[in-house]
Amino acid sequence: MKSFLRRLYIAFLLAFFSGNLWAIERVAIGNWIVQTSTGSIEASTSAGSTSFGMYCQSDQCMFYLHDSLRCHPGSRSPILMSGLGNAASLNMQCAQINGVLFQILEPFNTVLDEVRRGGIVSFAVPLQNSSFGVSRFSLNGGFEAVRKALQEAGNTKKVMPKPVDPRPAQPLQPLPGSRRLQDIMI
Repeated sequence: MKSFLRRLYIAFLLAFFSGNLWAIERVAIGNWIVQTSTGSIEASTSAGSTSFGMYCQSDQCMFYLHDSLRCHPGSRSPILMSGLGNAASLNMQCAQINGVLFQILEPFNTVLDEVRRGGIVSFAVPLQNSSFGVSRFSLNGGFEAVRKALQEAGNTKKVMPKPVDPRPAQPLQPLPGSRRLQDIMI
């Protein structure tokens, strides 16, 4: 009986930990990855050590650039975005979210429209040495990945039970440059 209980306990632990290992789901769509984990959803692509994507947490989503350069939370700078026959001036704001530095791109809809067009997108970011750093990303599968991430974020919001707490709920602080799910038109 003791041996049976020990095996049952080990089986339970293995099932519990293997379930936690699979808490992150990754789906490849073209050159993009949609990654779903508890509390966040991300659709992104990378070129070398730089990535570009959309990150959703709670009911807020934002487009971002992430590279090896350190930015200072709260700092803002202008950047240029160009795609197939199109160019736009954007703002980039550095924010720290869950311990990770993101360079959030604004306005949201301008970036979403470029992802929708497809092809290739380039970002020219001013550097401290009076030059520009340029990053290029494939948008192959980008719009489908963003759409899937938005759908998953919407589904997660519908499924999440409302917490029962006698204290009044604290409003979620909006992420800089983010849009609420109900405000995003796909």
